[in-house]
Amino acid sequence: MHKTDKAPSVIIFSQGDEVITGALVDTNAAFLADQCRLLGFDVIRHITVSDDLADLVQVLKEVDAMADVCLCTGGLGPTQDDLTAEAFAQAFQVELEMDSEALVMIAEFFAQLKMPMADVNKKQALLPTNSTRIDNRWGTAPGFTAVGQQCRFYFMPGVPYEMKQMMETFVLADLQRQFKLEQPRLITFRSMGMGESDIQQAVNSLEIDNDIRVSFRAGMPENELKLLFPQSHTKEQVQYWVDNVSDVLGASLFAIDGWGQSVSNLPDCVDQLMTEKKLTLSLIETLSQGDIARQCQADWLLTSAVYPKVSGIQTAFSTVQQPIGEALALEIAKENRARHKTALSLVQLHKKVNDTTVAVFTAVADAHGHISSTKEVWGRALRQQTVASALAFNLIRKFIQNQ
Repeated sequence: MHKTDKAPSVIIFSQGDEVITGALVDTNAAFLADQCRLLGFDVIRHITVSDDLADLVQVLKEVDAMADVCLCTGGLGPTQDDLTAEAFAQAFQVELEMDSEALVMIAEFFAQLKMPMADVNKKQALLPTNSTRIDNRWGTAPGFTAVGQQCRFYFMPGVPYEMKQMMETFVLADLQRQFKLEQPRLITFRSMGMGESDIQQAVNSLEIDNDIRVSFRAGMPENELKLLFPQSHTKEQVQYWVDNVSDVLGASLFAIDGWGQSVSNLPDCVDQLMTEKKLTLSLIETLSQGDIARQCQADWLLTSAVYPKVSGIQTAFSTVQQPIGEALALEIAKENRARHKTALSLVQLHKKVNDTTVAVFTAVADAHGHISSTKEVWGRALRQQTVASALAFNLIRKFIQNQ
């Protein structure tokens, strides 16, 4: 086992022409980096290389000198552009040997599919001397782990499902066996309505300890502030910073993930509240074009209607003569709840302001009270739909939490 006062360093290595040209989005790198961070590794670099043997050999040597661990995806297939095993063998001057067990597993995989195995697939059973095979029971390409001069390499298929299965069944456990790790505590503050720059200024005012890693993820319309605490921090120390950050984020904060609860996003937050309170919802949406309903759970969303034009709602509720606005949205929400006998009703209306801006009127009502809002949303249609959906979920969240 490797022992060091510093967190072991990791490089995420993706290979393939389709990745480097952008023809294929590299979701593997994000997944692997997140897994490493949660284990307590220090991810120092992401590298992408095309299917060129000389380049692969050179990069493997460079990675070996820089990192303690390299997680590599791609290049394990049967075709001529799958060069991973050959590149490793050349980089560290070892031979490739036929792994008979791997060959049997590949043959069995094709037999299960009732397909003949082509001779080119035998190439996938050629593994570097002294490497350890990582079984692949979900495809044809076995992975392998081996040590260069100093770095421990893990090679996995580029197919995301196969890679994730290898991580869960072998790699994660092996990393914990090979390295002394101090798993940090990750706290994620999820907010809406406070810009990234404002969050940064608020955090700066707190002068957070240098050993707490602070990071941001801006994703319209939600923002995430992440604090990664060393294992040495006590619960009381973590609570101190959780309280202080919560104070500066104020009303924009809708959930704290990793500190007594697990919340992945705003719809998930609403789902948990609706389920906990055993509430039901009837929904009418316009601008979001069904996006709200798509993110709701069927067990508490009892009715859903989408009207491309607000005039359709006005006709359905005999309010054609009334001006489109927050008051109308609230009136329809109350009537809609009574019609469907649900605990809550949400109604969304909208009105064009100019060529790029729309005013969104959202209202939530139950038998005893209500909440409503008016917000202007700008940008392209997809952005307007996304923000309108988030406004709806945030209003439901506020209504339930304020009761």
